[in-house]
Amino acid sequence: MTKKLENVDIIAFGAHPDDVEIGAGGFLAKEAALGYKVGIVDLTRGEMGSRGNPEIRADEADRAAKILGAVWRQNLAMPDGSLTVDEESIMKVVRVIRKYKPSIIITPYWDDRHPDHVRTSQLITEAHFKAGLKKLEPIDGAYRPNIILHYFLNKMENYSFIVDVSKNYPQKMEAISAHESQFGAAGLKPLAVLGVKAPLQFIESRDKFQGAQIGVAYGEAFWVRTPVPIDDPMKIWGA
Repeated sequence: MTKKLENVDIIAFGAHPDDVEIGAGGFLAKEAALGYKVGIVDLTRGEMGSRGNPEIRADEADRAAKILGAVWRQNLAMPDGSLTVDEESIMKVVRVIRKYKPSIIITPYWDDRHPDHVRTSQLITEAHFKAGLKKLEPIDGAYRPNIILHYFLNKMENYSFIVDVSKNYPQKMEAISAHESQFGAAGLKPLAVLGVKAPLQFIESRDKFQGAQIGVAYGEAFWVRTPVPIDDPMKIWGA
C-alpha cells in the first residue's frame, strides 16, 4: 500500500501475505470499522509457495488490506521457508513496534504445522519484550505494546476469548478471496494452503464453530499468555 505510514492501535504480524486474513481478518475489519487504526506486517513475500509469485502476492496483499480497512501494510522480506529467530530478524520487528507504537500486536499461535508460523510467533514474542528495553538502541526510544494476541491458523486448541466477527465476516472472506493465487480455482486442488483440499470451507467451518461457542454466527478465537481482566462480570453475564 502506498498510503503514508502512521502510528496505529493494532499491528497484525503474519509469516506469509495471507496469514492475518485467515486467522484474524474479521477481528481486524471489526476494529477498523470501530475507528481503530490497523497496520499489517508480512514477514516474508511468500516466495516459496506453490502458487503465485512475490509480485502477484504483493498486489493481492494490498487489495486485501484495503478491504479490511488497514491504514497500511508492509513486508519485511525475510526468507520464506527459512525464517530464523536471530538478532537481525528480531531487531527488524523491534523497529516496527517502536516506530508505530501499537497498543496490541497479534501473531500466530506458537504451535502449528508450518515452521514459519511457529518461528513468527517466537520472533514476535522476543521482539515484543526487547522493544521495551531502554538500553537496546535507546535512540529509537523503548516502547512495549500492552499485549500479544495469538490467532490460530492450522491448529486450534484452548483459547482465552472469542471475538464476535459476524457483522464483518463478509469483509474477511472478501479479503481472503483477494489472494486469488492462493484461494482461486487453484485453491480447490488437493495441494492447497492450510494442508486441506478445500481451504475456504475449512476456514468458514472453523469460524462458525468458534462463533457457536459464544452463540453468534462467526467468531475468531485468540490466546493470550496472561490473565484477561474483566472489570464487571455482570456486564457480560448479567441479566
